[in-house]
Amino acid sequence: MSGGWFTPALRRRAAAALVASLAGPWLLGEFAKSFVQPGLANDAVRRQLLIDFIVAGASLFGLTMVATWLVGCWVMAVMKGPRHDADAFPGAPGEPPP
Repeated sequence: MSGGWFTPALRRRAAAALVASLAGPWLLGEFAKSFVQPGLANDAVRRQLLIDFIVAGASLFGLTMVATWLVGCWVMAVMKGPRHDADAFPGAPGEPPP
């Protein structure tokens, strides 16, 4: 394969997916922790720790999904194989008859 399977477009998509899988849960977790207040929650520290565990699990899940997607792209490229040019069909336009 002359260009390889990891094209620049796939690199951009993979980078965006990695950033989204790491930053998305973290931002949502920080937003959710802003609603947990010591006076309103019975055990605010425990709830914030639970949110941190959920964020870590969501980030790991997102990273494994990105890795699975990239492995699938690699498998598809390997199964397609390199591009081959076929021989010209006899009697193609522009060729003299045999």
